[in-house]
Amino acid sequence: RDKKESVIFKGEDNSYYEKLPDGKVNCIDEQLPFELPDGWKWCNLSMVGTTNIGLTYRPADIDTQGIIVLRSCNIVKDEINLTDLVRVKTSIRENQFVQKDDILICARNGSRSLVGKCTLIPEFDEKVSFGAFMAVYRTPYFNYIVHFLRSNFFRSVFDDSNSTAINQLTQDMLKRAVIPLPPLAEQLRIVDKITELFERLNCIEESLI
Repeated sequence: RDKKESVIFKGEDNSYYEKLPDGKVNCIDEQLPFELPDGWKWCNLSMVGTTNIGLTYRPADIDTQGIIVLRSCNIVKDEINLTDLVRVKTSIRENQFVQKDDILICARNGSRSLVGKCTLIPEFDEKVSFGAFMAVYRTPYFNYIVHFLRSNFFRSVFDDSNSTAINQLTQDMLKRAVIPLPPLAEQLRIVDKITELFERLNCIEESLI
């Protein structure tokens, strides 16, 4: 965890508090919609991972022999789709390259419904970057957290706070998003159950075609 980020903790009064980087402490009980089972913890995303914004490039940087830059259109049905690719030749910082199991997130878009869509990064056989309207979240709990990021609970982080023409999920909003984090074994059980249910839904959908 970045020590400059906020941290959530439970006080002696059993209330939850967020300590901000400037040292201020705020009670966040009203932000927590339910009690957690034993062993679960409320935390924010900055406590269990890191996030980076993507690469800004010019039209002149586009080159068919350059580095792939992932954009919003490359997330299709919760998976990476490489049909419409842009490659660029420009200076790219190391933290603007993706790694396997990073969570790629659409952080800015004219359509509110597209902001927040996300997917896990697969194994690539070359270096791959991501665009400025995207964000990457890196965490050891990627399998569980990618499902959390697709939930209505997470969407409330930005749905009620965006009034601009271009909706966006800022770095601060992403880092301070509150998440109910279960023990690892429970995370794996939840992920397995979600996978099973979606497989059933896909079978039902295919049977109706």
